[in-house]
Amino acid sequence: MSNAPVLPSWAEELRERYLAGEASMFLLHGNVRDLFPWISPDDSVRYVPLRTFLEQFLSRSKEIVLYYNCSEGIEFPDKAMGARFRRAISTRRATKGDDPLIGHLPQTPGEVLPLVEELFTDVTQSAAMVLDYVETIVPSGDLSFMGDLDKANLVSLQRWASDPALLASDNLVLMVTEQLTEIHRKVISSPQLAAIDVPLPTVAEREAFINAQDRKGVTMELDVTSLAKHTAGLSLVQIRGLFRVARQSGAPITFRTVSRRKKAIIEQECHGLVEFVDPAHDFSHVGGMDRVKDDLMRIAGAIKKGHKNRVPMGVIFVGPMGTGKTYVAEAFAGESGLTCLKFKNFRDKWVGSTEGNLEKILRVVDGLGYVLLIIDEADRSMGGTPGENDGGTGSRVIARLKEFMSDTGHRGRVVILMMTNRPDKLDTDLKRPGRFDLKIPFFFPEEAEERRLILEAQLRKNKLQLAEGVTLDTAVGLTEGYSAAELEAVLLAAAGFASYHDRETITQEDIDQAAQDVIPSRDTRMLEFMEMLAVFEASAKRMLPERFQELTTDQVQQRLDQLRGVLGRRVF
Repeated sequence: MSNAPVLPSWAEELRERYLAGEASMFLLHGNVRDLFPWISPDDSVRYVPLRTFLEQFLSRSKEIVLYYNCSEGIEFPDKAMGARFRRAISTRRATKGDDPLIGHLPQTPGEVLPLVEELFTDVTQSAAMVLDYVETIVPSGDLSFMGDLDKANLVSLQRWASDPALLASDNLVLMVTEQLTEIHRKVISSPQLAAIDVPLPTVAEREAFINAQDRKGVTMELDVTSLAKHTAGLSLVQIRGLFRVARQSGAPITFRTVSRRKKAIIEQECHGLVEFVDPAHDFSHVGGMDRVKDDLMRIAGAIKKGHKNRVPMGVIFVGPMGTGKTYVAEAFAGESGLTCLKFKNFRDKWVGSTEGNLEKILRVVDGLGYVLLIIDEADRSMGGTPGENDGGTGSRVIARLKEFMSDTGHRGRVVILMMTNRPDKLDTDLKRPGRFDLKIPFFFPEEAEERRLILEAQLRKNKLQLAEGVTLDTAVGLTEGYSAAELEAVLLAAAGFASYHDRETITQEDIDQAAQDVIPSRDTRMLEFMEMLAVFEASAKRMLPERFQELTTDQVQQRLDQLRGVLGRRVF
């Protein structure tokens, strides 16, 4: 076996771009706190942290390699390199007539950057520097709020990126951070800086790592290939943790334990930004909505058969509140077999945090693969007027989501499902085909039979038992214009009446009383406005109830304008 390094894809990209002379400064971001394979002198593969990997990799071609973070200061792989560094600086200073003596190496960025600049602008040197936790040196933020030291650090790195002496030398600067959004934008936008994403491990990389693990004392009920597939979305450090827990607890590694641990790891890593949804129902629990279910079943079938070109990049559910959008979305997750994640509140008040949160979510989604990402109330998390009173955060969030959804490599692997009752608040370009290929409208049940089907489905969902001989005829007749949520409220009210009288089953009296007692929403103008928005956004006429199918775009727009005039500020 050769002693050539085992290069992950990102390291190969770094090597090729550096040798091509594209840049002398690189920014590694993403899965940078993981383990990476390296061949030891005895030809065995060992897994090491990024710092060790880079030191070993760079030491093969560079005479001096130094590592720096603002906590530990400047460090070297060995004493010989430290001595060469001091000699190089002393020689450089002597040629300029400065004091060549170097005492204790500085630790603060404001002192370290000028010192190493003396080395890296010397074209006779062959050196590399790993600048770790660079977000602590040039943090994201507004220039007007930055201190003088932070500004000096920012200017130093900007100068380096365009310094002809550094570009002409054989010297290399590697900056490392987890989140690009935590770095000042002026550094990221430097034309001579190359950013390289360090992705989560592929299934092949996970399988190689699992094969390299010491499995003494560990019982595996999954074979290596299955475990590698099932750990999608996890880093090698996290997979190593699975083995350590199994070894210490004596519990076997099973499909269930891996799923449970994976869910906990990702939810913890995302700090409440997403939650796993384990659908407790499928379309058999959804009453009515035949047109909606037919469209979604076709998508689910294409996913299961691997027909990626027939799977939309994204789907939008539009319609008034209470029409069953969330319930149907979870049922679709159950039918499709996709891992279901739901967006929680990812917006933050701190500069760069919102973009960082979104980036973290998208990284997890991309790593997991075959994911249904549900974004509920999208008009709140993705809507509004981008850039207004938010320092441009909204614009950057929308731009990043557009970029993610424009990557056709995600088609068939990731489906983004947005739900909203105010699609007019979403970015128009975001909603276009190619990103959201399908916009499905939801309406209140139109026919008595549809209301009956919804009531029957809600009985199954809530595990409610009707007494013998009880019918839903009265409830169906009295609930014209009710939403699916309001129909459920009728049944729950009937169950409440039964419970009050200590009855295990719901009687006809309970049903009839509840149907007469529950009051539906009286905000009819707002509901009509949301309904007309759904008509306006629908992808096809066949998705609309008959009463809307012959309306022209101008007629729909005219009615929306009339309703805006009536509702006033409530819709703006």
